[in-house]
Amino acid sequence: MGVMTSLADRTIAALRAEHDTTTAIADGLSDAQLSGPSGAADWTVADVLSHLGSGAEITLAGLQVALGTREAPAEDFNQSVWDRWIAMSPGQQRDGFVAHDATLVAAFEVLEQTRRESLELHVGFAPAPLSVATFGGLRLNESVQHGRDIRVSVDAAAGDGQRRAVRARVG
Repeated sequence: MGVMTSLADRTIAALRAEHDTTTAIADGLSDAQLSGPSGAADWTVADVLSHLGSGAEITLAGLQVALGTREAPAEDFNQSVWDRWIAMSPGQQRDGFVAHDATLVAAFEVLEQTRRESLELHVGFAPAPLSVATFGGLRLNESVQHGRDIRVSVDAAAGDGQRRAVRARVG
C-alpha cells in the first residue's frame, strides 16, 4: 500500500505542478503573445500574469505573517502591490510572476509536516482561521483558473482536460 498524503500535501504538490506548467508556457511567449488576448475577458496574457504574480506576492505575505517571519502588512499593502504590478511592462509581469510564484510555492513546500497540519492563517474575509490546505487551495483555484487563461491563448483546447487533471491530483 502506498504512503498516504494529506490534503495539504496534495494541494502543495498541485501548486507546484500548476506553477511548472504555467511557467513553461509563459517563458516561451513572445512580446506579441504577452500583449495579446488571454482566456480572461478584457485581459491580455500579461495582465493575467500580473494578476497571478501580485497574488503570489500577497499570498506569500499572508503565509509569512502566519509563520511569524514578517509583520502584518499595512492596510494599503494589497493596493500598493497591485499598483506596482500594473505599472510593469508585459515582460516584467511575466518575469515577476515566474519569480514570485516560485517563491510562494517553495515556501509552501518547505513547511514541515506538523506545520502543514497545524498552521492557522488569518485572512480578513474568512470568519475563522484557515488551514494550510484551505489557504493553499484558494491559491490553487486562482492558479488553475488563470493558468487556463494563459494556456488557451496558445491552445484553444487546453482548458478542458487541465481542470480534470488538477482535480485528479488533489483528490
